[in-house]
Amino acid sequence: MRLSTALSTVAILFASKTLAMSWEEADKKARKWCEDLTNEEKIAIVTGRENMTGVCVGSIDPIERKGFKGLCLQDGPAGVRFANGTATSWQAAINTAATFDRTLLYKVGEAQGNEFYQRGINVALAPAMNIQRAPAAGRIWESYGEDPFLAGQYGIQFIKGMQSKGVIATAKHYIGNDQENNRGASSSNIPEQALWEVYMEPFYRAVNDASVDSIMAAYNAVNGTYSVQNKRLLTDYLKDKLGFQGFVMSDWWAIYDVEKSFGAGMDMNMPGGKYWGPNYIGNSFWGEHIQECIDKDIFPQERLDDAVLRIIRSLYKAEQMEDYPEVNLYVETNTKENAALNRKVGADSNVLLKNEDGILPIKKANKIKKIAVIGKDSMPTKFCSDLGCADGTLPLGWGSGTTDFRYIVDPLSAITKRAKKEDIEVVSYGKDDAKGGAEAAKDADLAIVFVQADSGEEYVTVEGNKGDRQNLDLWHDGNELIDAVASANKNTIVVIHAPGPVNVPFLDKVKGIVFAGMPGQESGNAITDVLFGDVNPSGHLPYTWAPREDYPTDVKYDAALPGGGEEKTQYDYDEGLFVGYRWFDKKGIEPTFAFGYGLSYTTFEYSDLKVEMKEDGLHVSVTVTNTGSVAGAAVPMIFLSFPDVVKDYPSRLFKGFDKMMLEAGESKTSKILIDNHDLSYFDVELMEFVKPAEGEYTVFAGSNARDLPLKVVVSANVDKAEETGEAGEAGENNNESDDEEAIGEIPENDDVIEADEDSNDEEAASEAAEAIEEEASNKIEKHTTEVKKPQKNFRYFK
Repeated sequence: MRLSTALSTVAILFASKTLAMSWEEADKKARKWCEDLTNEEKIAIVTGRENMTGVCVGSIDPIERKGFKGLCLQDGPAGVRFANGTATSWQAAINTAATFDRTLLYKVGEAQGNEFYQRGINVALAPAMNIQRAPAAGRIWESYGEDPFLAGQYGIQFIKGMQSKGVIATAKHYIGNDQENNRGASSSNIPEQALWEVYMEPFYRAVNDASVDSIMAAYNAVNGTYSVQNKRLLTDYLKDKLGFQGFVMSDWWAIYDVEKSFGAGMDMNMPGGKYWGPNYIGNSFWGEHIQECIDKDIFPQERLDDAVLRIIRSLYKAEQMEDYPEVNLYVETNTKENAALNRKVGADSNVLLKNEDGILPIKKANKIKKIAVIGKDSMPTKFCSDLGCADGTLPLGWGSGTTDFRYIVDPLSAITKRAKKEDIEVVSYGKDDAKGGAEAAKDADLAIVFVQADSGEEYVTVEGNKGDRQNLDLWHDGNELIDAVASANKNTIVVIHAPGPVNVPFLDKVKGIVFAGMPGQESGNAITDVLFGDVNPSGHLPYTWAPREDYPTDVKYDAALPGGGEEKTQYDYDEGLFVGYRWFDKKGIEPTFAFGYGLSYTTFEYSDLKVEMKEDGLHVSVTVTNTGSVAGAAVPMIFLSFPDVVKDYPSRLFKGFDKMMLEAGESKTSKILIDNHDLSYFDVELMEFVKPAEGEYTVFAGSNARDLPLKVVVSANVDKAEETGEAGEAGENNNESDDEEAIGEIPENDDVIEADEDSNDEEAASEAAEAIEEEASNKIEKHTTEVKKPQKNFRYFK
């Protein structure tokens, strides 16, 4: 199953029901509905009421005379929060990102949307679309990694899937909330070009390609002005330049005034009170103070009218104004089908980082008769509020983005059950003690060490980590445990559960490493599927993995400051456009693992790169061949070098990808469209995106940011290309990138595969997984190119 780089409007018709109402139709209905509202009623619609003390984390009061039931807003990216186990506890967004599979992104959004809809939740507080600048940042697991193009593409699919179920999705956190330390008293100081090309890019796609209904403004300031008070960001850029038609809500208790926030373009104050707690129900910075400001001409009546119109317009577009379910957070939706989808995404998101001597997959035929499973991370999870602890296997990070788990399949249980089918003995040591681990491992044919690191949101401190990680080391002396086990057993495999990169001093001491991320409730089954080869690993890193000191930036650990104040922690985005792999390319730094890196149990070869510039963008095709002995899924990646007229620019930018299933020996051609927006840069003088009209693009294709064996050059001038009939094609002289352009190389290809899902619980789970694949196959035709709407203007804002 695959989708091309651009998902077209036509494809969505097959993938889901179409939205029954356009923004234009919704606007007409909303204007008529709002005609007889009093200002008191309007103010009630924009001001949260219960201050997070009610059923929902956010709520808007009903208006009985209008038949308006009010609103329920609920976290979050990993599923429905506070559902007491009745909702699915999904994988972290960073795991979904690691699949590089648009179809799965859409299906996860669709499945989550159904769970929110069944509960009568109007607004889901997801997806998070911030950029991973620094690996120690606490909430990187809630978003999609370091690359703005990738984050935008993923956001499109998740939002479309969720909103296809009639639920309002919320793209967050707008903008620059990329670290937790003093998030409510900090300024992200971002250069203008980087603001548009890196940090606004995911929101650009959410608005223009996914038609997102809601956006959440962040806690932090941008260039000195708090996001919730930033008229330039909220009104001038988001609403005017991008043409956003929905409403902008605050993050919880991010608002500290009425004049600046409401006047700047905020539409909804969440959760309403000035500060946390029941004492502030009805005591808001907004509320009646909005009317006072109108009376004093601080802002006009039209500002209130516009805010209300935006909210009601979004509700009409989502078809929520009639016959929407009643609020009940405890509707049972933790189904076998959802568990199967969570398991599949978990399995497909496992990133195989090392597989020396083909140590994986585990097979009795490979003389494996006894396995030692070691480490507390292999054991059942101890539950605590908002997962603010790290005791047992790690399914998610901590904070508002997590869920109430009904269960977590721990790795030891899943491995033990699966090993019985191979008649393999399993012994275990469920502690992190190095001496005990080595003792358990010494007589086994294979030792699997489970280790972890954790992070989360600032309001919870776990083992000395106040949201952001204090360092990139494994927790609980994980390095010492691995070192001891590897010394006792030459066949040692390490499985890492963590939000992102960790230090790997053991890299040369072990034979296998699998990065499992944060897989959700089916965690144990997902890793077991890959370890035993029931699923061939298909995960790829959505970020660059390197030592902390090699990144261009880091988090800070300043003393706590009061939120919303004049004193702020300053985060200077001096790296500008050079985030992630772009920085490593610029500085010639070899990362531990490159952006997009990921191994497979098979191998792939890339060939026949062809490109053609047309009016709607750059059309790219590349052939991939499975050169191994088992079926697998390849992820061809496309990078671009821009024409020389674009100065001080990254040497290469990630601009396209695909995912395709290939049988052993099979070849397929991937067709990818890079649209005109992705061929453009932001001109800070014109304050517009501009596509170069002259010069040449260099197109690279391969398996990750440091393995791009193919390249071809194409003219940026469409007319010139048409006149000469130019279509770039990789030939003898450009089959491989030049040495100085191939900045680094990792010898193994990053490869992927899907296989039958073996349920360790019951046969129904396997059947559900097969149904997922079959449904996806029926909805979107395989091996066809999906094309975005043409963008014909070279200088444009939608």
